[in-house]
Amino acid sequence: MNKFFKDKWVGILFLLAFSLISLILFLILLISKLHSKELSNNLKNDKSLILLIGDGMGLPIISAWDYYKKDSIDNKYSILDGFDGTFLVRTRSKDKIITDSAAAATAYATGYNVDNYQVGLINNNQRVKTIMDLAKDKNKSTGIVVLCTLTHATPAAFYAYSSKRSDEQFIANQLIYSNIDVAIGGGHKYFKNLIPKFKQKGYTILENIYQINELKNNKQKINEINKLLAFLSENHPPKQSERNYKLAELSELAINLLSKNPNGFFLMIEASQIDWYGHDNLFKDQINEMKDYEETIKFLLSYYKTNRNVLILTLGDHDCGGLTLIDYNASKFDDNFKINYSSNYHTSEHIPAFYKGTINYQIKPIVNNTEIFYIMKSFLIDN
Repeated sequence: MNKFFKDKWVGILFLLAFSLISLILFLILLISKLHSKELSNNLKNDKSLILLIGDGMGLPIISAWDYYKKDSIDNKYSILDGFDGTFLVRTRSKDKIITDSAAAATAYATGYNVDNYQVGLINNNQRVKTIMDLAKDKNKSTGIVVLCTLTHATPAAFYAYSSKRSDEQFIANQLIYSNIDVAIGGGHKYFKNLIPKFKQKGYTILENIYQINELKNNKQKINEINKLLAFLSENHPPKQSERNYKLAELSELAINLLSKNPNGFFLMIEASQIDWYGHDNLFKDQINEMKDYEETIKFLLSYYKTNRNVLILTLGDHDCGGLTLIDYNASKFDDNFKINYSSNYHTSEHIPAFYKGTINYQIKPIVNNTEIFYIMKSFLIDN
């Protein structure tokens, strides 16, 4: 009898031990699975980055716009003060203290300095990958929106290589191989013979601003488009006072298309013509282009409110015109305020950069222009 009870308790204890071990193993497996899922979620990279370049937008025109907006438009300073932080950028190229737009954009796009008038970079007979290429490697969507030809210096640096920025037909031929998802800008004349190839690759082609305006208000059509190549004009678009569209509207269209990708996107926007009227020393036209730039910022900051997994970075590529604000006796900044341009070309001044979002790159107060690439890469590409 005693042996019976002893064997019975041994069996019960065995079952309890087995159950306890099974429970522990189950809990270990469950915790491991949850940790693995959490790790997988943490490693998932669905970030987006919007780079807004004001070509030729140095501190002088930013200062002038800030005062002009306050005193002559709406009694408010520039919306640039809505960003989270700022720093200065050195703008020199590989061969000159004063950079041109091609070398400046190449520094941003690749992290390398090149000589003036060169876009992109060849290394060991291979084109060096740009931030746009790296984004595509991460299965992100990519886009460009510019107020110049799509083959101009700044946009070209993000998808092409040429030792001469002026060889725009050669540059146009390279866009077909970039696998860019959205491209909006001028320069239709360079792409006419290439359009059949773009259509074969699944692009929707819009050949003028009227077709673009129709698409902007057609949400169903936007949802049906996978890739877009849209032209504002045959050559460069007109200046702000003659355009019947805003850079903000074009940027919104691009983001509506690119944001369909759950992996995120990279978008480069250029307010291209701030630079042109710095060259021409036409202050009012520069101010008008700054107004268009400001409205684009307003839209982007609004977009950020509901899309926090994005970094917005805006800066010039160099200063242009050597503008100085010299009216010591003026009590307000209006059209009568005395200014002076010292040059019809670029200057070597540092330019300010502004960012909205979280940057996980150790930024110094002054950085080289090549570091813009690494700031973008650390956010968009590196986990």
